[in-house]
Amino acid sequence: MGGRLFSVMAAVAILASGVAAREPTWQELQNLPPWAGSILGEQRFVSAYALSTRINPYFLQGDFNGDGRLDVAVLIERKTTVQQGIAILHAGSTNPIVVGAGREIGNGGADFSWLDAWSIETRDTRGKSAPALRGDALLVQKLESASGLIYWDGTAYRWRQQGD
Repeated sequence: MGGRLFSVMAAVAILASGVAAREPTWQELQNLPPWAGSILGEQRFVSAYALSTRINPYFLQGDFNGDGRLDVAVLIERKTTVQQGIAILHAGSTNPIVVGAGREIGNGGADFSWLDAWSIETRDTRGKSAPALRGDALLVQKLESASGLIYWDGTAYRWRQQGD
């Protein structure tokens, strides 16, 4: 019961603090794993970022760091600049890793407002230009234009251009 109450409080904090074009609904917040909702509801996160639901799905789950546990990637918006990005939450860690939203990563830049589709590329998927993956990767796309692979190299997230 206590965990559920904390999850509810986190959801309320996210709803009350966001400046995204469209605030996530109660149901959308409840779709997040409870541990992820509590991290995203912490003051240190909500003071800088809001969840973004401009793309469906607005979050993805995969084993991004290759430790055998499901991690979460969620679309976000930096409140001060309205720059778009992704917060990646590793299961067992309380520190979100932000790519975009003011933090540059490869050809993706510091603002992912160009992003209009994303999906998971599993570690077992071998594309012609995919690096050897430690875990699952995020395939981020500007449809009918370019795409990139965001993957964990064991220390940090890296960018690999997939097409132009």
